[in-house]
Amino acid sequence: MALTVSGYGQKSVDALFSRYAGSDGFVTVTISGNLLKLAKALCDDDDDKDQDCLPGNITSIRILVQEDDGMKVGNFYDLVERELDRKNYEEFMRVKESDQDVVMLVRAVGRSFKEFLVIAGGEDNLLIQVKGNMTFKEAERFSEQVKKDNGTGFVNN
Repeated sequence: MALTVSGYGQKSVDALFSRYAGSDGFVTVTISGNLLKLAKALCDDDDDKDQDCLPGNITSIRILVQEDDGMKVGNFYDLVERELDRKNYEEFMRVKESDQDVVMLVRAVGRSFKEFLVIAGGEDNLLIQVKGNMTFKEAERFSEQVKKDNGTGFVNN
């Protein structure tokens, strides 16, 4: 039953990635496994503790960005809001401007965060899914990175 519930919550996120991955005008990036471990190790070796680092126990990151602004696909924020079963998520942050909506949703288990969804729609369409095990402090630092430039700061770093 737990697999059914978690699978249902992922359904629209996976569907959105499937719908646009590999399509003209979109860029999809999937990072997982050893590359994430390497990134964390390099960050731990650096003496500059003020630099932006990924949370420690991230298992996968998927990014979907609309690269061609001329394509009319709709607002990702509106698409996800209609399709996502939000009962599995809590709203962590929201930024609303006249031409851009950004929302960060989290799925928490106990005292740690298991998944982040960053959904931006309007002038910039993007979807970022981060899975793993993060503390509140790591989640807070991550959300500050995402807030930069209406959600595109994370993608451009």
